[in-house]
Amino acid sequence: MNLIGTILLPHDGSELADSTVPYAIALQRATGASVELLRVLEELRPIYDRGGRQLIWIDPDQPRSEMTHSELLDSPATQLAQHGITSKQIIRVGDPRQEILKEAETLDQPLILLASHGRGGLSRVVFGSVAAGVLRAARGPVMIVRARNASDQMEQVAFEKLLVPLDGSKLSETVLPFAIELARGTDARVQVVRVAETFRDEIPKNAPNLFASPSYKSMLDRFEQMEQETNEYLTSISARLAGEGIDVTTEALSGDPYRQILRLAERQPPDLIVMATHGRGGITRWFYGSVADHILTTTTLPVLLVRPAE
Repeated sequence: MNLIGTILLPHDGSELADSTVPYAIALQRATGASVELLRVLEELRPIYDRGGRQLIWIDPDQPRSEMTHSELLDSPATQLAQHGITSKQIIRVGDPRQEILKEAETLDQPLILLASHGRGGLSRVVFGSVAAGVLRAARGPVMIVRARNASDQMEQVAFEKLLVPLDGSKLSETVLPFAIELARGTDARVQVVRVAETFRDEIPKNAPNLFASPSYKSMLDRFEQMEQETNEYLTSISARLAGEGIDVTTEALSGDPYRQILRLAERQPPDLIVMATHGRGGITRWFYGSVADHILTTTTLPVLLVRPAE
């Protein structure tokens, strides 16, 4: 059974929202999942369904309607059709965050694909509203991609390299089946990274008294132990993925997790970062609140967040 059964593609009708379509095409080809387009209206209005040749009124008493060819979703539907992908088109009325989540609950193994806004990853405005609400409450995986103007949008997306940060916990390893599924469907290479939390880059470089102290030497010994544990952990993960027939490489780093992951992504850009979330509002150990938030609001790379089952 595939982990991704349906790709839910919310679209607000803007040019920026079209940024998600190439990713939906790549995901569909990798997983064979069905694609559902969703438009959420925040006010009542009649909609013309060109496929059914009828005018449909969406209202609070009947907040959801399936259409064969809605003018509101013409752009993404046409792009998908050009690549041989038939999509279901759904119109809902209400709060965008709530309606996206409600629609996802009706689907088989959904992955929600959202476009970010802003010059980096998610802008604070968007992250604090729809996307943040979906990320906090979605039961299934959520992918965030950077919104781009039409002239800057990618014509084609290929998942050739996946970056998978792990923190050593079982919760963080929840992403591995998703990485494996995507890698198998695309022949992508999986790069697994773990950062030993030594925060070496925060140690003063010129503090003679500190360097001579027993506590400093003890701290360095502990750092070396943590780095050794990181290497051993990555060796076991590499063997596990290789046993699944996955092309895998590992990267053991030391320092601040957020900085080290971003630096690695800048040096060796992946096509997708895959991370695990923890609970409705949290993230695994060192991802909680800081690392994940920094990555989402800083990177321009697409990010797939997977929430462990409760």
